[in-house]
Amino acid sequence: MTRYALLSDVGIERSNNEDSAAVDLELGLFIVADGMGGHAAGEVASRIAVEATIAALRSRPRPARLRDEGESLLQALHDANSAVVREADERGTFGMGTTLSAIFVRKRNALIGHVGDSRIYAISKKGITQLTTDHTLVASMVEQGLLTPDQAATHPDKHVLTQAIGTLGPLEPQVVHTKIPAKGRLLLCTDGLHDALTLDEIRELARTPDLDEAARALVDRANAAGGHDNVTVLLVEP
Repeated sequence: MTRYALLSDVGIERSNNEDSAAVDLELGLFIVADGMGGHAAGEVASRIAVEATIAALRSRPRPARLRDEGESLLQALHDANSAVVREADERGTFGMGTTLSAIFVRKRNALIGHVGDSRIYAISKKGITQLTTDHTLVASMVEQGLLTPDQAATHPDKHVLTQAIGTLGPLEPQVVHTKIPAKGRLLLCTDGLHDALTLDEIRELARTPDLDEAARALVDRANAAGGHDNVTVLLVEP
């Protein structure tokens, strides 16, 4: 049976939590989202996106093979995008949007759907691997050879997204199938975690034997590093 631990914290400097997360064990689905837009619009956007994604996936037949779930997951992200756009239009709120990283887990197989700069990592005794691609301006610049990864980490525009749920432009989510390492864990997190900690710190704390203790350790370390942002961690162990 898949085990998990979910913890979300407002952080030290923020007054409200714009992150959302959900687990649907019947679907084998795990989601984190990080909203943006200010004036509570971010928390609304992330909540609506998560709810719309789950509703869309529950309304569709479940294929026998996880690989065949990709089209449903892609369409669910587009449905979530439409739902956030409608809400922003009704509110007259400009810039309302959210990241969203979702993963189906079946035994040692996983299917990822991702938009934005929240992240999904695979963590094992061999190391830590980022499974998602950041949809950010600086990530694009690194890919083009215009910045080094170290320069990107401190760039003033590192949080400028090139894709988000709730945008009117073309949405091109990352949808990818992957194998989960033997005795490994998955970590879904918002940038309040991966901005605050090094990869080595994340891996070390995420491998704490007890999942709930691991989640608490990650959040506490992010807050100890300044707590500049909301932080959400979702650990999954197939």
